[in-house]
Parts: sequence; structure tokens; C-alpha cells
Amino acid sequence: MSSEKIDDSSLVNKALLAFRWVAALRFMGQLISWLSTIFVIRFLAPEDYGVISLSEVFRSLFMLFSTVGLTQGLMKIESMTQPIIQKTLGLLFVINLGLFVFQYGLAPYAADFYGNSDLEAVLKVLSFTYLLVPWSTVPFALIARNLDHKKISKVTFITNVLASGLSLLLAYLGYGYWSLVAAIVLAVVVECIWLNRLIDYPKIPTFRFGGAGELFKLSVFVAASEALFVAYSRVDVLVAGKYFDLAEIGLYAVAIQLATMLMTKSMPLFNMVALPAFAQMNATHESSNDYLVTTIRFASTLVFPIFMGVTLVASDLIVLILGSNWVDASGLFAVIVVSVPLRILAYIISPAVLAAGGVRVNMTNAFYTLIFLTAAIFAMLPLGLSGLAYAWSLTSLFIFILTLVRGGRVLSLPIWETCKAFSPALVVSLLMCLVIYLVDLQLAGVSGIYALYKIPLGSLAYVLFFRFLFKAESEELMRVLWRLMGRQ
Repeated sequence: MSSEKIDDSSLVNKALLAFRWVAALRFMGQLISWLSTIFVIRFLAPEDYGVISLSEVFRSLFMLFSTVGLTQGLMKIESMTQPIIQKTLGLLFVINLGLFVFQYGLAPYAADFYGNSDLEAVLKVLSFTYLLVPWSTVPFALIARNLDHKKISKVTFITNVLASGLSLLLAYLGYGYWSLVAAIVLAVVVECIWLNRLIDYPKIPTFRFGGAGELFKLSVFVAASEALFVAYSRVDVLVAGKYFDLAEIGLYAVAIQLATMLMTKSMPLFNMVALPAFAQMNATHESSNDYLVTTIRFASTLVFPIFMGVTLVASDLIVLILGSNWVDASGLFAVIVVSVPLRILAYIISPAVLAAGGVRVNMTNAFYTLIFLTAAIFAMLPLGLSGLAYAWSLTSLFIFILTLVRGGRVLSLPIWETCKAFSPALVVSLLMCLVIYLVDLQLAGVSGIYALYKIPLGSLAYVLFFRFLFKAESEELMRVLWRLMGRQ
């Protein structure tokens, strides 16, 4: 995307300003959250994470049904009126009251299915969080609709800090998995209260839903797509709960959490900025493909070297950060983390597809992915926990190819153009890994904290190779970086 075109677009400028606020506060909040997570893991046993992972299988799916895609619907709908807002609140209230009753009643049966009595109490406590969803979803969507992400970023930052502090304190005091449950509940309560103080909107729901067909139709497809997304993101733990014990599930859950931490914490906020930005670009008849390609090019220069490089220090990193109790998670972590960049790029493309009217494409992509992952898991179960990790990584490749091909058709974006955007970073990252591997052969006896020499070595190799092999691309990326920082 040319710098002239960026300069002429006030919408892109607004999106970049929103991204800066999201990135800055998200980084600070997540830095605190990540450090807290690391220390919490050190205080907890694998069995504790096993209980939480099983509860998240249910909660993640139900939380998607709790909004039924109305967050994205409110962001994208052209005409926003007070009756539409009240009807949305009414529908959300009915749905979430039903989810509260359903999860509370399901809890004892879920505990019996997995043979774990602790799961019942956790699911019952977490079921109360659905009752606050209507009054969190609507103000969140209304603020995001106007790209006013400065406010949301502040709420997210404070919420992360408070929840992280509570989980760390309770874990230190020996409350086990309850430290994580308490943090989830606190985050929901704080976010709801704060968002309602930030924006004035009609807070009394109405239960007459006529005239909201456009919003609800879009939301149904989005909800189905996201429900399938959560299904394929949790089916591995769902299956593992029947074939592995709690300690093994905990090891796998921690490996997944660490490998995808950056992705799962950052992508929702990126999508929060990207979806309304792409929607408004399409509404003004401007092509958003240049913006998308530039975003892919910039993101790939970060995610490929970071995640591929971490793979080479996985074992030493896990032991140093989490302690020897979690050393068995390092192999799983390495297998999973190497494929994360492909998922990130796919998730960057998805909001553009949705904004361009490709909601059905995203939904069917999620369905195909669920089928593929489920088949891969059962095919690789004989390999044990490693089989789950291999299935997860193969699915990352599948998601990426599917999104590239089917999403590209919706956007009229040639596959070669997208590949051209990320290929420099991929090529240079592979060269970086080769350098690290060759040096490691000469320093095979180095381990522990000293093995982390690979991080600065890899960083230096990556920068030098990228500058030497792709000079024009590196200069363009520097311009984008300066712009994101507000320097030009």
C-alpha cells in the first residue's frame, strides 16, 4: 500500500490511532497478565489447570451463544437507533438467562461425565457471569463502532491488572484452581461496571423484536461461525478429558496457553479495530485490500521470527519460567508454537472477509476446520499428548490455506499477492533458524539460562538478513512502524 494512499485516508488514520491505543495499553496490560500467569502456573499443579481447562470447554462455547454475534452486528449495521439497542438488550437478556439456568443444571452431569467432582462447583459459579453479558456487550459494541478504542483499552488494562493481581494473590495463598475462577468473575464484573460508566445508552431492554431483522440475521451467521470456531478450538481438550488424566490435560492446557498467549490476547482487540474499519472502508467504496496486505506484511515480520525462534528454545524456556514440574510441557509447546503464525495471519484476514459480506464463508471455514481437527485428533491419539499437539499444528496449516483460498475469492485478492506479503518474513525466519541450529551444533553443551543466547543471536540474524535480502520491504515496514507510533 503506498504511503500516499494511507495519507489520503482519514479512516485509516483513525484506525491507526485506535490501533496505537489498543497496542500500547494492551501491551502493558498483557505484560502484567503474562507475568502473573507465569507465577500462577508455578504455584498451581497440573491437576488445577486440568479442572479449569475442562470448565473452559463449556464456558467458551456458551459465552459465544451469550452474544449470538450481536457485538459484530451492532458494529456493522448501518442504522443504529434506540429501539434497536433496547431490542438487542432484550434478546441478550433472554438468551443469557437461559444459559445461566442451562449451565447451572448441566454442572453435575458434566462432573459425572469427566469423573471430577470439582468441576461441578466451578461450572455453577461461572454460570452467574452470563447475567451481566447484555450490559457488557452493548456498550462495548457501541464504543467500538465509533473506533473509540482509547476508552475500551483503558478498561481492558485495568481489568487485566485487577484480575491478574487477584489470581496471583489467591494462588500464592494456596487456593488452587479457585484463584483462576475468582479472576474470571472479577474481570466480568469490573468490565461491566466500567463500560456502563463510559457511555450513555438506553439500558432498559424491550422484548418486542420486530424491525431488527437486519441485525439479527447478520448476528446469527456470525454466532454460528464463532460457535464453530470455539468448538474446534476446544475439541482437543474435550477429547483429552476422556482419554487422559487431569495432570496430562493440565500439561497440554499449559502448553497451549503459553504457545497461543500472544495470539489469544491480541487478536480479539485487533478484530475490534479491524472489523469496523474494514466495514467503513467498504461502505465508502474504497478498497480495503491494500490496507489488509500491508497489515499482513507488517504482522508477518513480527510473528514468524518470534514464534519460530521460540520453538528452538522451548525446553530451556519452559524450565526457566515455570520450573522443572512443567518440563514435560516443553515438547508439546514446541510443536504447537511453530504453527501459531499461520493462525494469526488467517485471523487477520477473517475480519476483512466478514466486512466484505463473507459471513457465510467464515462460518463454513469454521465448520470445515472443526471436521478436519476432529479427524486429525482421533487419527493421532495413538501418539498420546504429542498426537494432540501435531493435530493442532496441522489444523493451523489447514485454517490458513482455507482462509487464503476462500477468503481471497470474497475479497478478490489473488493468493499470490497475499503470499508475496508474508513470504519475505517466512524466508528470513527460516534462515534465522538455520543460523541458530548451526551455532547450536557447535555449542551443544550449553543449557539452562545460557542457552538463551539464541534469542539475541536470532534477532540479529533476522534483522541483518531481512535488511540485506529485502531492502525495499524493510524500508516500507519502517515507515508503517513509524506511522503506528504516530511519528509521521
